[in-house]
Amino acid sequence: MIPMNFRNSLCILCIILFYHLYGQGQHYELRWQSADIQHYSFSISLNDTTDIIYGDAEITVLFKEPVKTFTLDLADKDEIGKGMVISSITEDGQEVSFSHHDNMLNIIINPGLSNKTRKYRVMYSGIPSNGLIISKNKFGDRTFFGDNWPDRAHNWIPCVDHPSDKATVEFKVSAPGHYRVIANGRMVEEITLDNQYKFTHWQAEIPLPTKVMVIGVARFAVENVINDLNVPVSTWVYPQNAGEGFRDYRIAGEPLEFFIRHIGPYPFTKLANVQSTTLYGGMENAGNIFYHERLVTGRQQQEGIITHEIAHQWFGDAVTEANWHHLWLSEGFATYLTDLYMENKYGKELFRKGMERERSTVIRYAGRNYSPVIDTTITDYRDLLNANSYEKGAWFLHMLRKELGDDLFWKCLQSFYKEYQYGNALTDDFQQIVESLSGKDLDYYFIQWLYNPGHPILDVNWEQKKSRIDIEIEQIQKGPAFIFSLEFELAFRDGSHRIERVMVNQSLEKFTLPVNMKVEQVIPDPEVWLLFEVNGGR
Repeated sequence: MIPMNFRNSLCILCIILFYHLYGQGQHYELRWQSADIQHYSFSISLNDTTDIIYGDAEITVLFKEPVKTFTLDLADKDEIGKGMVISSITEDGQEVSFSHHDNMLNIIINPGLSNKTRKYRVMYSGIPSNGLIISKNKFGDRTFFGDNWPDRAHNWIPCVDHPSDKATVEFKVSAPGHYRVIANGRMVEEITLDNQYKFTHWQAEIPLPTKVMVIGVARFAVENVINDLNVPVSTWVYPQNAGEGFRDYRIAGEPLEFFIRHIGPYPFTKLANVQSTTLYGGMENAGNIFYHERLVTGRQQQEGIITHEIAHQWFGDAVTEANWHHLWLSEGFATYLTDLYMENKYGKELFRKGMERERSTVIRYAGRNYSPVIDTTITDYRDLLNANSYEKGAWFLHMLRKELGDDLFWKCLQSFYKEYQYGNALTDDFQQIVESLSGKDLDYYFIQWLYNPGHPILDVNWEQKKSRIDIEIEQIQKGPAFIFSLEFELAFRDGSHRIERVMVNQSLEKFTLPVNMKVEQVIPDPEVWLLFEVNGGR
């Protein structure tokens, strides 16, 4: 996703234990441990007279243990009349009792055996207060767009509105005939009804989190983009700027090919790039990415956003963070994969400048908000759309790449993807993959960069004494010392240069390096591999 406003030893051991027991595991509400949604089938009726939607949801549930009730998320009617009203809930045609309040739909069922699958039909209607954005686009035309992230799906569909419960989904949409409908998966049918309405059925056969289950309903011009990747790629834009939109989104094939080659086969049935009237600059809905309507210019200026959202199809959609607090597994991955694509296409110099900009963003954010990447104190999940999740998450991967080397780094990403494809993962799962493949214990590394706030702030001083140079590095940031490797470029009087690498393990380190001529300058991190800032020194 891209927001529209443009992403010493005992102590460490105790921190590790805390985060592995608490930070990784205390994310699942008990109500989701007894039931697992297998499939959603949503029939949604839309009209041009009112903003009322009519919903018919069939929900297939696997009960893991005998229970008397289970709970779905669904917004009830608020004080201004927005929200959903339930008309009936049935199982096998028989009505079942329920209660609906505080945005929770509690269904009372006959106790059943564990490992039993049951199907419930929920009939409801109402005006969505959020989640399904019913509005007018920049041309004044009426539009309907699902906009679920992070947990806004329950404003228009009954669901488990949490990324840890993935399910297959189908949407059956009835809407006035002048609209076209895009949704997850493959189109099953599109037919015009006698009343001049159109019925469109899309079905996704791969489990998805609710955050990326959406429909888009608008007047669309559609272009199918020819490629050699065996992936149906299309562009859906408003007819008034079809030419500009088709041109802008034709570049999608390049990042698509890059990620297929470097990570694995494209995980979904299709890739549709969709102009939309929604909240975010880009939203990685599975198989049909929604981009903010004003990004269409015809000048192909949005390659970075398009690449970022396509990267999410692998990390965020196919591999989904099991809890929002581990959002960096989605946003940090997509940010750095975009950086890697740009490096591959435009070269190392542009790539390094991009990493320098991202480092500056992280440093500025830490000055305003001293917090870790995995910040379990956040309760408004929109606050996770910050530089920690995006740029610092990307910088973590960048430093990990330096630690592992390119080949092993890519192998770790590929293995992580293969292991958790179509499922959920936490940061600990990624760490186990990296440690298994590298043979390294990286607890300290993950803790200091992801679970602890801040970054190294260094005073670097040096002095040459004939045939040696003494370098002193002092960490002056608040909190514990970081452990990291640091490269120096020694620039000599004759114009030559030499790179030296040292390992920093504590707050104050002193190093002596041999030299055979006058040193004019000592440059820390010349190749931009460390997330740090220099406080001063010589």
